[in-house]
Amino acid sequence: MLEEGIIKTAPPLDRPSPGPAGVRTCRLDRIQPGYTLFSPGMGNLVCLIDAAGVLVHFWPVQRTHLAELLPDGNLLIDRHGDEGGVEELDPEARRVWAWRGPQHHDFQRLPDGGLVMLTHRQEPPMKEFFDPAETPEAIRNDVVVEIDRDGRVRWEFSFREHAAQLRGLAGLPLPVRYGMRRSDGGIAMLTQADWTHSNTLEVLPDTPLGRADERFRAGNLLFSCRSLDVIGVIDRQRSEFVWAWGPGVLDGQHQPTMLPDGHILIFDNGTYRGYSVAREIDPTTGRTVWEYQDPQGFFSPYRSGVQRLPDGNTLICSSDEGRIFEVTPQGDVVWDYHSPFWGTNRGNEGRHVYRATRYSSTQVAGLFDRKPDCAGAVGLGDDWRRRPHGFRDALDHYQKTMLSRSW
Repeated sequence: MLEEGIIKTAPPLDRPSPGPAGVRTCRLDRIQPGYTLFSPGMGNLVCLIDAAGVLVHFWPVQRTHLAELLPDGNLLIDRHGDEGGVEELDPEARRVWAWRGPQHHDFQRLPDGGLVMLTHRQEPPMKEFFDPAETPEAIRNDVVVEIDRDGRVRWEFSFREHAAQLRGLAGLPLPVRYGMRRSDGGIAMLTQADWTHSNTLEVLPDTPLGRADERFRAGNLLFSCRSLDVIGVIDRQRSEFVWAWGPGVLDGQHQPTMLPDGHILIFDNGTYRGYSVAREIDPTTGRTVWEYQDPQGFFSPYRSGVQRLPDGNTLICSSDEGRIFEVTPQGDVVWDYHSPFWGTNRGNEGRHVYRATRYSSTQVAGLFDRKPDCAGAVGLGDDWRRRPHGFRDALDHYQKTMLSRSW
């Protein structure tokens, strides 16, 4: 949180969620139907669950926290470890494609099979950017890289090379100073080598806003810099920052995403503030047009994400609690799931869920067509195997059965 000319933050807070794991609330008449994909923090599996919290399918993996289900049923995951990179797995978790390198936090598959992603490099600092007494010896510089299917780099964009432009657009003070809350409530100044800590990269869709304002046109890249409390847009054609916003409002945010009307939905962590906000803004004015907050019961200082669903509900991943929940536009919680799975990080971080994505039945059809035994995990019994129309017909039966239940 930008306050008194300092970008202030706070250390991690262990917040294990009390109560049972699994689904605690499910209002089937008010939720967006579908399946939710997630992975426990730096864990060894990726999970696909239904509305009842039943594990429909899983992929055994090695130390990942981000996954994207592809239309054909394959899965893209990130890899954390000595090699790093991105892998594509088939439904049996067999590797069918891989790229090795210093990828981190986010990626997006392109229509031609290429990939745009966040990577990093150790580089010299921008001495004019930092206070002289707080200038690191080297910085961890974020670099956006676009590769083709063969791993060849087609385009890259260095945040360091455009630091002055980013600072100016965002309205950050010069020099940029970072502080961490101490246990006594005071602020300890930081030598911040991870000066941006970018955590999101999204290719902008076609929207009415993008057609009217070229800063937000389709194909540009929406990003998030957690260390700066800044979200912004990179013009892909011009290779420059064209919009930035957030200091003084955002506080350690994650996963900004552009909605069909051109608004931007953000998980505003509130790391220094002390509570989180799912926030929708109009990027032309910076005005908040919708938000969900519960200062006593909703707080994830680190990680997390949001997704606007087709019916207008919002899926919220509150990472530090290992909680995924769905709220209506009026703020009613209609689905509430607490992960029972643990990752490989120490402490409560092992239970965290970095990000979660809801997929419709149509979007998971590619997976279920290739691996129809997924149905065995959703309570259909063996009778579906004897039905002439296979899994699609059984899935219809299952959904009708679920909708007839009272929760």
